[in-house]
Amino acid sequence: MVATAYTIKQLAKAIDLLRKEGIDGYVIGDTVIYLAIKKREFESDIDLFTTSISPLLEEDVIRSLAYSRGWSVGYTELGTPSITMRIDDAEIRVDLYENIMDFYIPSKAFEICGRSTIVEGVEIKYVAPECWAVFKAKRSAISDRNDLAELKRLEDEGYIKLDKALMKSVASLYEDEEKHILNTLRSIGFKI
Repeated sequence: MVATAYTIKQLAKAIDLLRKEGIDGYVIGDTVIYLAIKKREFESDIDLFTTSISPLLEEDVIRSLAYSRGWSVGYTELGTPSITMRIDDAEIRVDLYENIMDFYIPSKAFEICGRSTIVEGVEIKYVAPECWAVFKAKRSAISDRNDLAELKRLEDEGYIKLDKALMKSVASLYEDEEKHILNTLRSIGFKI
């Protein structure tokens, strides 16, 4: 029971609180699209790829700090911890991810995809929407294809401009899966 709407200021507070507790990383979920189009209110969970802590190996640390702050802990679909925190009047769920099984983001992707914005003095690090699209195309479940179709609609309607060369560059980091990723993106209508 999360999905309450929250503002960009509350997003910044959540990121700041986690960072102060030693949990830092990049936002990798659909929140990146909303950040790119400068939306001020969000409804989805925050997917955070951690760079400072291992959600799997340090789950006990995460649980302990969450409980000490009055936050609840659950699990993502991959079995990594998620934290639900109350920020002002909103409940925000932060799903913590790292490279596990077939969920893999090359470190080079963060070098070329890393973006950030400052909100209320807090840096929010996130990946470029083009990289999010590649991550979705790699997995290419029905829900991912629907998300990609929505991104294509946003591009077609002029809400967002996507760098196709960046998409191709990030897809190439996946070597064996590059052709599959590019074909998936092309099937949605992206001209790559």
